Formats: sequence, structure tokens, C-alpha cells
Amino acid sequence: MATKIIDEYAEMMKAYEQSGGKVGEFSNPNVPSIVISGNKVLGKNEVKGLIIEPTPTKDGVDVKIIVKSGTKILYPMALCFGVLPREGTQIINMEAFIEDNAGMNAISHCVFPNAEHIVHKMRYKVHIGKHSFFRYKEIHFHGSKGGVEVVPYTEGTVGEGSYFESTFTLKEGRVGKLDIKYDVDVEKEGKLELYSKVWAKETDEVNIEEKGNLKGEGAKALIKSRVVLEGNSHSKVVSVVNASAPYSRGHVDCMEVVQDNATAEAVPIVGVSNELAKVTHEAAIGSLDSKEIETLQARGLSEEEAIKVVVGALLK
Repeated sequence: MATKIIDEYAEMMKAYEQSGGKVGEFSNPNVPSIVISGNKVLGKNEVKGLIIEPTPTKDGVDVKIIVKSGTKILYPMALCFGVLPREGTQIINMEAFIEDNAGMNAISHCVFPNAEHIVHKMRYKVHIGKHSFFRYKEIHFHGSKGGVEVVPYTEGTVGEGSYFESTFTLKEGRVGKLDIKYDVDVEKEGKLELYSKVWAKETDEVNIEEKGNLKGEGAKALIKSRVVLEGNSHSKVVSVVNASAPYSRGHVDCMEVVQDNATAEAVPIVGVSNELAKVTHEAAIGSLDSKEIETLQARGLSEEEAIKVVVGALLK
């Protein structure tokens, strides 16, 4: 059994590295971390002021994270979630509590390298206290067969004078089916930033719904998405900012780029219910700049290589 666990951990680290992660983070005692394969916790490291409580379930793991008041975590927390077999279901219920005057950065790699029929569901609740911060980056690696259905849902509250930044990135391999949702309340002088960067191919399906609710005076939100589609893929992006407090400010920025027979929809929704609030939006759907591609080809790149460079810059 021990050998099987070691082998599984090694395979998870291989996929983690393929998704852009640095495996050395998990052997550094100063780096908080957790590794979850299916419903098994393969590794965990806590540091002072941070509590990580994982509880295995039938189809996944429930994870509770607490950053104690007054604690600033020096190194970003490394998280690795994934499923190694070709088929399976993983359900992650994660709840993060960032107490008052505290802060942490975290980078999560979700890896499904062999996926043919994988369902990954994540329910994420974020509670950020007063004058605190939490930056969370989620990076996905799905392999080449498109057999993954990813359903992440993040909800939370950004406390007074606090900051929450969440970035979702899926650029490597096929998307499969993605249905991502955010619903975050922002209190007085709080700030929310949501970023989504996705490259869809073949018959991939992308649905993104992001909502920021500005409930406190001087609250701010930026919701920014970039989706590139090729083949017969499809996307729909719904970005919502509701401002109900005085001097609250919000902006929505959505860009979708289509190639081949791909189709895209963009739906920016702005709501203002206070005369001293302001919300703006911009949305664009179009194709890649042919001049940029031609310029790169003139410098010796193939068309495929040129497109990769242009798309990489767009999703950077």
C-alpha cells in the first residue's frame, strides 16, 4: 500500500510540473501545501498561523483553511488537486477563513492528465475579515482528450478594507466542459478582482458567470475575462457588477476571440441602485489580428506557432 501511495504521489507531481508548478515547493518546510488525489490526502504541510484541516469523503475531500488574525503567510500556499485514472469523480468542498489583519497567497494546480470521463466539482467559500488579503490562482491541466467536466463555484465576502483576487487559468490541453461561477460580496472600502483566462479547442464548451456585489461604501470590483476559441468550441461569458453603496465603483472587461467555426456570447450586466455609485463595462468579440500573425510568420514561425504566440500574449 505504501508503494502505491508513493507512486501515486510521484504521478501527481509529474502532472503538477506539466501544469507549470514547481515540485520543490512540496519539500520546502516553509511552504504551506496540500496534495489531494481523488479522495486521498497524499501530503500536507502547515506553517505558523495557518491551519489546514482536510477530511476525506466518498468522492473527494472537504478542506478547511484558517489564517489566524495578525498572520501574513510568507510563501504562497501550494495546492494540488487531481484525478489520475481515465474516469472518476472528485468533489472538493473548500472553505477559507482569512481572519482580521491577516493575509495569504495561494496557487492551486488542478490536474487531470489522463482524463476521458472525469467530473471535478469544487464548492469554494471564502471569508475575508477586516483589513486582510487573499490572492488565489487556480491553474488547470486537462490532457488532450477533452474528457473533463469542471464545475467550480466560488462564493464569499470581502471584509472592510480587505482585498480578494482570484484568477482562473485553463490554457494547456483541452477544456472539455467548464461551468465556472463566482458570487462575491464586497464590504466598505473592500476590493475584488476576478480574472478568467481560457483557451478552448475542438468541441470544448465554456460557461463563465462572474458576479461582484458592492455592498459597502467605497467598495470596488474589476471583472476581467479573456477567452480564445477555435474549432467548433463555444463560450458564454456573463459578467455582473451590482453597486448599491455610495462611492462604490465597478468595471467589467470581457474579450472573446473566435477562430474556425467557434461561437461566442458575451453578456455584461451592470446594476446601480445608489446615485453616488458608478459601474462601467466593455465587451468585444472578434478574431485574432492577422497582421500580428503574418509578422511572426515573416520572422520564421509557422502559422500554428504564430497563433500560439499571439494567444499566449492575450492570455498572459
